[in-house]
Amino acid sequence: MNPTEQSRIDGRQISWESANKPADQPLITIITSTFNAAKDLHWTGDSIRKQTYPYIQWIIADGASADDTLSVVKQYEDIIDLWFSEPDQGIYDAWNKALRHAKGEWIQFIGAGDELADPDTLEKMASVLAKAHPFHDLVYGNLLLVSEIKRQVIDIIDKPWCELKNEWTLLRPQLPPHPATFHHKSLFVANEPFDIRLRISGDSYLMMESILNKEPEYFDLLIDRMPIGGVSGKLTSGLGILLENRQISKELGYQIPLCHQFYEFPISLLKLLVVTIFSKKIGLEIADMFRLACGEKKRWSVK
Repeated sequence: MNPTEQSRIDGRQISWESANKPADQPLITIITSTFNAAKDLHWTGDSIRKQTYPYIQWIIADGASADDTLSVVKQYEDIIDLWFSEPDQGIYDAWNKALRHAKGEWIQFIGAGDELADPDTLEKMASVLAKAHPFHDLVYGNLLLVSEIKRQVIDIIDKPWCELKNEWTLLRPQLPPHPATFHHKSLFVANEPFDIRLRISGDSYLMMESILNKEPEYFDLLIDRMPIGGVSGKLTSGLGILLENRQISKELGYQIPLCHQFYEFPISLLKLLVVTIFSKKIGLEIADMFRLACGEKKRWSVK
């Protein structure tokens, strides 16, 4: 990609304000940030193109990719409302930029390589979203975790809020799975809704802050297939996630259970040590052996 393309902005840019849209069918904005995602983006684009729901605004925020990402983007310009490509300071900076163009009543963030589960996923979800606000600012469904290469099913996250509430993980409260969560536009009135000081947990911060005011609504529907990967999905990110989560829990006034703190830090340090000492393949296999010993499913070594 040449330098002039790194500050491009393009797309069909529909004027949704003047669109003849029924009041009970909310516009859903999907935001996808990309960086050198040429081999993965087609999964996302194909799944959005198949959607039966007509009121979708798709925005792509590209971080000046050096591969063929923009060539892939152009293959989906018939369904992309707006895309831009310029250097950014990370995923939350990219999302903040994209949000300035968002027109939807509800906003979903999915990564390059994620897939909306079925062609009628958003159509089914729209009927729930139409009635959710002002009672709920977050509405979520189920998330399927798949392997990065063969896209084998690894696990499903499908717990209703009554089961997640008051549980803890990684030094923060349990939260709805972010790619399967729809955020009401009222959460993004600030100029920079996502804190770019955070590298991994900016989405957790926003959701934790929202939950202090209103509980999320759960709808038992598979929303997204997400390949294991990304910054927050990498085994080596564990310690960084803990440090950021501890910081945001403290800032928002959450009291982290002491027993949880004593458990999470040693486990994350042990995992980091394993993948540092051994080769990547062996390290991931050892990490999965530990998961199996704890009664959990394999995650890291599944291809």
